[in-house]
Amino acid sequence: MANNTHYYSLLPVDRCFTNLQHTNGTSKTLSQGVIDWWNSPRGTVIHIEVLVVLAATILLFLATFGSQRRRSRNFFIQKGVLGAYALSSSLVSYTLGSMQSARTKSNLYSVWAISLYVLSSCSDSITACSIDDHNRYMGQTYLFCLYHVYVSMIIRSSGLDIFPALYLCTVASQKLVHRLLVPKLATESWNLNKTIADYMYKEHIKRGSSYNPATMQGYHYLVDWPLQMSTLRAGTSYTTLLTANASQVIDIERIWLCSGRSLSPELKDECLSFSLFHLLRRRFFGFQCGESSHQKTHDFVFKGLLSKSVDGSTDYNRVFKVIDVELAFMYDFFFTKYAVLYYGSRSSTFWSLASASLISITAFLTVKLPVTMSSKPDKLVLDSTTAHATIFFTVLILASVALLELLQLLLYWTTIWGRVSFACHYVREQAVNTRGSYCMRFKEILTKISVFASNKCYYQDKLGQYSLVESVNYDPSPYLAGVDVPIRRRYQRFFNLLDPSAFDHNMQEYALSVRKRHGKPIKLPAEVKAALVQSLERTEGKLTNGESSLLSNGAPNLLWACRHDMHSDLSTSQGTENQACFILTWHVATCYCEMATLKCLSPKAGGELKFNFDVATILSKYCTHLVASVPKLLPGHHYDTSRVFDAVAAEAAQFLPGNKFEAMRSLPESTQMSVFPMGVKLGKQLEEMEEGTRWKVLADFSAEKMLYVAPSDNVKEHIERLAYGGEFITHLWALLTHAGILERAQRNAMDIENAGTGQPYPGEGLCSAALRFRRASSCPLTSEDKQAAPATCII
Repeated sequence: MANNTHYYSLLPVDRCFTNLQHTNGTSKTLSQGVIDWWNSPRGTVIHIEVLVVLAATILLFLATFGSQRRRSRNFFIQKGVLGAYALSSSLVSYTLGSMQSARTKSNLYSVWAISLYVLSSCSDSITACSIDDHNRYMGQTYLFCLYHVYVSMIIRSSGLDIFPALYLCTVASQKLVHRLLVPKLATESWNLNKTIADYMYKEHIKRGSSYNPATMQGYHYLVDWPLQMSTLRAGTSYTTLLTANASQVIDIERIWLCSGRSLSPELKDECLSFSLFHLLRRRFFGFQCGESSHQKTHDFVFKGLLSKSVDGSTDYNRVFKVIDVELAFMYDFFFTKYAVLYYGSRSSTFWSLASASLISITAFLTVKLPVTMSSKPDKLVLDSTTAHATIFFTVLILASVALLELLQLLLYWTTIWGRVSFACHYVREQAVNTRGSYCMRFKEILTKISVFASNKCYYQDKLGQYSLVESVNYDPSPYLAGVDVPIRRRYQRFFNLLDPSAFDHNMQEYALSVRKRHGKPIKLPAEVKAALVQSLERTEGKLTNGESSLLSNGAPNLLWACRHDMHSDLSTSQGTENQACFILTWHVATCYCEMATLKCLSPKAGGELKFNFDVATILSKYCTHLVASVPKLLPGHHYDTSRVFDAVAAEAAQFLPGNKFEAMRSLPESTQMSVFPMGVKLGKQLEEMEEGTRWKVLADFSAEKMLYVAPSDNVKEHIERLAYGGEFITHLWALLTHAGILERAQRNAMDIENAGTGQPYPGEGLCSAALRFRRASSCPLTSEDKQAAPATCII
């Protein structure tokens, strides 16, 4: 009985094992069936077809959304385009290699291969994701040569008629050459930019030439000229000289003097932007701005772009629109194919039309392929269902490529490049009284439509916002954040890898968590544009660290917060260049005043208080956003800026328990010269002022400070940021460049104010102030004074 019981108790277990074996057998059968189907002729073709559709989809995605990167910081757009760009070349190579090495051959392989060949080179809207991508020029050349070899081998083995294949390969190769010219033009167009640099130097040293910035009379800034009409002149200067006839050279003065109805004011402004783009591009190639020191350059901005209308107002929107379009040209030059198309527009138009026509013919002939398919043993004979699906996808891909070619050709003539090209041709025709051809009339229609529809901004037109006080949470020991060793550090230490201290400081983990708490970007208000232009006009381009605004508003008691020796622990190089300490000190003070104001009242819309309140808070948070997120666009070394932010964030976390405003208000005055206590001290001083005066001081200071930090020699970083939606400081940098302001002034308005007094300059040591006072008093210098002067003067 016991044995029977034992038998029955084991029976369910045996059944379980039997079921499990049956399940495993079924799984093995299914997996083996999938493998067999995958290796079958039908599975091979479908596998390759899926790869072709996926590669074509990615390439079409790049062509469609590539130009949207500069208008949006959307995660899907930015990361999607970056991922598609990185994946596209590898996927195309793998797909072509799979076609060539597959044991099963189809006569559609050649059509698919040529389609991918054309698609990989026909996207005009994106050719690189960063400037460094252009340095891989030879790698791209080898890759496209590999494409060509693959396509040739696939055509040979597929049995496609050699003549259509040869035509399509010729068109594709020509477009690949266009694609390969983009990095060469973006990084090696030395003669083009040297020609502009030498021309501008000669233009501004001419004696006796009159000019009028309001009408652009006398401003011969180049817009378009025959590139081949320049020569290196032997002599003492060895400059590049333009040899083209005057009728062939288009400059701003000729554009403005042309009275044809086809040249609208908007189109003339776009030509102006194109000319300014030439001047700004010189800086990337390291050429000097020879015109920067001339009054004519200063007047171009202050009496031209910023000229007053009849009612005495300035069109701020037009000023920044001109700069916006100029930076759009800059983005296109480095990251798209439009510049190559512009300098060879006739040939590019021909090849685009030829490509679209031949692909359309191929799509038509592809429909008949099931009837003419070979039935040789090494060829695949498709059943009707599979054949119809395959033909459908093939024709769809070909139609998409042909449509893309036609649309890109039409869209080019609606872009700013096409419109400038039309304007230059129009001016030349007007000069010789030539009647426009039908092609020119068609371009004119496209130009008018595109100008009417292009009132949008080319960049996101937003300001990043970051509030340090709002982002920091109370932490009595943020400096110990590095003690809690994260997994990455433990891994590196366990495997005896490089000590992470070579990369991160002790507050890195805490600072990273604080940086992520940035606010939502806001649309660039008109008030901010007005405040910045008014500040620029008030100082006449003599940039100061905010001191001028404090003096003009009767607040000399706040000048201590602008002095470099306020932070005596900074090194000389860091103290004279890096502005992070000053930005964060005034930011903390502005946050304190903002909380104090909002606690008592809410500024009414439309009033002066609301205007100044918005300007001060928005610009303060934008400057802090630059410190936290884009330090390379600010003066000084970006790592110094980042370290200052990290230290101030950790310091603020110690002082802000509970109600942050009350914590800051109750903070005792300290002799410590660190940023956060000094910012609170400054905020309390500002709080003692009348409400309207306080925000007038803060608004004027913020605008002046924003202009002060804008000049930069880091041209590459400004261009790189254009691909990520751009930063408003880049617009200010470009505007100041065209006014001849390339760097911050060594002496400023306060120097003049303190001349002949015993008051020190901002950033001047006490000994240096004493020496200057002695000079002003005509006292003879002692030998000790002369020895001390170079060591103590900090500018």
